Amino acid sequence: MRSWNTYVWLGVGLCFTGVWVAPVAHFLLESTPITALGMSMLILGAVCLVLGRTRPRISPEASSLLLETSVENVSSILEELGLTSRGIYLPSSKAQGVSQALVPLQPNPPSAIARRLPKRLIVKYGPRPEDMGLLITTPGSVAVRMLESIPGPTAAELEDSLSSVLDGLLDVADAARVSMNGQAVTVRVSHPRLEYSNVRYYQCLGGPVASIAAALAAEATGRPVVVEKEEYSRGNSIIQLRLLDEGL
Repeated sequence: MRSWNTYVWLGVGLCFTGVWVAPVAHFLLESTPITALGMSMLILGAVCLVLGRTRPRISPEASSLLLETSVENVSSILEELGLTSRGIYLPSSKAQGVSQALVPLQPNPPSAIARRLPKRLIVKYGPRPEDMGLLITTPGSVAVRMLESIPGPTAAELEDSLSSVLDGLLDVADAARVSMNGQAVTVRVSHPRLEYSNVRYYQCLGGPVASIAAALAAEATGRPVVVEKEEYSRGNSIIQLRLLDEGL
C-alpha cells in the first residue's frame, strides 16, 4: 500500500477538524466566523487531498540525483574507452523492441546499421571486426515509453508528440517546433529546463532535451538518428538532427 505523504496527512487533519468545528460553531456556539473557519478547513483539506494524489512518487530532487549519477557513470565508461563518436539513436524496431542509442567505437559513425542489435551493452552492428559499440539507454528511451501511440513521420506529428512529452508529461520546456528538410531535422525548444553540462556523455549523446528529441524522431521515422549540433541562445535550444539510412 502506498504510504501517505504530507499533503494527505494535512488534508485528513483539516477535514476531520472542519467536520467537527463547523456544526458545533453553527448549532451550539451560533458563531458565524468560527463556522466559516470550519468550512474553510474542509475546503483546504479537500484541496490538500487532491494535491497529495497528484504529487509524484519520486521527488524532482531524487530524479535529478538518479539522472546525474547515471550520466557520470556512463561518462566515465565512455572516457575510459576513449569514445568520442556521436551516438546513434535507434528506433525500438531495430533494438529488440527497446529504444536505445548506439555509441560506435570508430570516430566516424556508420551511414547505416546493418543488423538488428541484441539487448546487450557491447554489440556488433556491422560485418567488419571494428563494427562494435556500446548500446545505452538514454532519457529519450524512457520518454518513448511514455507515448500512448507512436507519432507519424511528418514534422507536424513529431512536433505534437514532442511538445506533449516536453511540456505536458515532463514539464521541462514551454514548447517545441520541428521542421524537416530531407534527412535534416531541426528542433527548436523554448525555455528548456534540463541543464546541459560539458561531460563526455552529453558530447556523444546530446543533452537530455536533445536525447528526447532524437529518440522520438527515430521512433517516428523508423530510422536511426544522430544529434549533430545543439545550441542554446536566449533561453532557447536549437537541435540539429540527421536521419541515417534504415539499413534493415
